[in-house]
Amino acid sequence: MLALTVAISMKIVGVLLITALLIIPAAAARQFSKTPEQMAVRASMLAAASVCLGLISSLLWDMPVGPAIVLGASGLFVMARAIA
Repeated sequence: MLALTVAISMKIVGVLLITALLIIPAAAARQFSKTPEQMAVRASMLAAASVCLGLISSLLWDMPVGPAIVLGASGLFVMARAIA
């Protein structure tokens, strides 16, 4: 199921965005999680926050949405590393 979702999503939104939304939130959530279930929930919340940050920054600063989402995810990862 995950492979099908990733394959379809790559065609729709692009490889960079899908890869970033799969890897960066999970790496950030790993800092604060003890179990894989906690990590999955926290990674989902961080991915949603990344999308919101990317959409808002895209609207405010007139940037492309995909790279803005990746920058938002990267920023959250850096903050997670700094806190942990």
